[in-house]
Amino acid sequence: MTISISAVPVREADFSAYGTVHSMATPGAPESEARLVRSSGLGWTDVYTAAPLLGTNGSLGFTLGEGGPFDTVKMERHPETQEALFCAAKPIVLAVAAPTDAARPKAGDIRAFIIEPGTVVVMHKGTWHDACRGIDEPTHYYWMATCGFGSVWVDVEGGPVHVTAAGYSHG
Repeated sequence: MTISISAVPVREADFSAYGTVHSMATPGAPESEARLVRSSGLGWTDVYTAAPLLGTNGSLGFTLGEGGPFDTVKMERHPETQEALFCAAKPIVLAVAAPTDAARPKAGDIRAFIIEPGTVVVMHKGTWHDACRGIDEPTHYYWMATCGFGSVWVDVEGGPVHVTAAGYSHG
């Protein structure tokens, strides 16, 4: 039996079991403003994280995910590194499950979040996750993590989980 879930906009309070959220495009966003530094000049504005984004040196990756809706059948985790995810130009959907000692994530523990351009999420070490997907069309996104530890994709216990962005509206 397939479980169906609908992705929700990523917010710090909802995402805290999986990682942190940096709302870089939204000045004054209470959940992340204390972790950001903003500046501006003639014709430009800037924002950056006050501390390094990851606790380790990271490689930058660029992935093309298929369009949604989609089924999460397998997930991976990185016990040795955090992983940051951010959009190239269009929103992406991330399916996650909290870090556990279990050998596989459970379908009932999976949640899905919509990450808008200008928002960065940094997953805790060990957070189970699928590759990101576009809302309804193939979409590029960037990731940053320490590479070289290997990555093992495992089946979702009790899966698949069907993920949609039902009711999504930009902004």
